[in-house]
Amino acid sequence: MATYGQFCSVARALDLLGERWTLLVVRELLSGSTRFSDIRRGIPRISRTMLSARLRDLTNSGIVKRSDEATYELTDEGRELGAAVRELGAWGQRYLPRTLPREHLDVDALLWDMRRRVCVDELPHAPVVARFEFVEPRRRRTVRFLLLRRSEVSICSTNPGFPEELRITTSPRTLTAWWRGDISLADARAEGLLIEGKREWVRAFPRWFERYLFAGVQPVRSGR
Repeated sequence: MATYGQFCSVARALDLLGERWTLLVVRELLSGSTRFSDIRRGIPRISRTMLSARLRDLTNSGIVKRSDEATYELTDEGRELGAAVRELGAWGQRYLPRTLPREHLDVDALLWDMRRRVCVDELPHAPVVARFEFVEPRRRRTVRFLLLRRSEVSICSTNPGFPEELRITTSPRTLTAWWRGDISLADARAEGLLIEGKREWVRAFPRWFERYLFAGVQPVRSGR
């Protein structure tokens, strides 16, 4: 492992945590992921080999512990990183440009974040399948399904066997912008977001989610 070779605690912490992907692994564990496959779904571009290496480094450093059931969790030392990760996220939400490059628009990462921030008590008692159809100019449409029920919320690439009673048609950019708090739901609809289905579910859909963790952080207007 490369080192900055300095006594400063910032430099020494970065020796451990500054490697690519490391803090994102910590972010996933802070967000409640415990299994290897779930951690990777939150960081879809990391390879299995790299994720294994990062988990091993964090485990050897005492930040993560691995159970006999092949699940991972943060130690007390690891959970103390929560404040630093939240501050870093809030800083990015406040100061970085809100217009995202296309390579940052990953629909699977977006739906995974939506899945873990569902307000299950707000869901109907009957299971609801929400069909998400992502439309981009000159690109193949991407379809995903979110199975919403109080006992379980799942993402599926094919219909899990229930009627598609809620349909969301949008571009990845528009749904991401609404989720991040960059635009309002009204603005998203003006940009083409379409929610169709039972009237009460269409109205309730925004209340089924807590939104992105940093959606409430207002940007600093800098003209960028």
